[in-house]
Amino acid sequence: MSDLLSKAIRAAAKGSGWSVKRDILSRRIGDYFLAVHPRRGSKGRIEFRAKPAAWDHMLWSILQIEGNETEPVSFRFTGAFLCDSPALLQHDLEHTASHEEIARDMVQLSERISHMPEVWQGYDLARAIASEKPQEPYRYHMTRVVERICRGDRQMAREICDAALSGKLDLRSTFWSSDKLSPTDANGRRQSLSFFHLAQLWISRH
Repeated sequence: MSDLLSKAIRAAAKGSGWSVKRDILSRRIGDYFLAVHPRRGSKGRIEFRAKPAAWDHMLWSILQIEGNETEPVSFRFTGAFLCDSPALLQHDLEHTASHEEIARDMVQLSERISHMPEVWQGYDLARAIASEKPQEPYRYHMTRVVERICRGDRQMAREICDAALSGKLDLRSTFWSSDKLSPTDANGRRQSLSFFHLAQLWISRH
């Protein structure tokens, strides 16, 4: 991301109701956080992503992290310890597109999807993951657990955690944290546990 692109996006988005952080347009509408940005590592493609506010809140509850709820909208897509969400719309540009042209298309996409709630309200996560190009399902295992818990399907959430902990899933990265309810060792420390272990603990306690 270049400073020139960020500057172009800020100029194009002025008065749109969308905030700009780096090269990301973001906005909250109701209980959803929305973002439009260039795809990481893929020149000439912009994407639209969305997620319910409840997903990150559940993730933080599982990881026992406090204080992130008051962060600005952009944090939901640029911060640490967040639920990754698949692209719901992808738009390809000419590889020779200027910063101004990229910014213009990003703003046009943001304006369009603001009036298309059917695209981002209550979407099928599994279908969205399967439809995204390129296919990177390993990015969303933690999000799948959170989404299942939020929908009340704790059995499926447990099954995903079991598969992750038994090595049946392609886990290229996962979050780790300590369980504040577990006893400390002789040095006053707690063992670091993976998200999937902590999610099982959360389910058993709530």
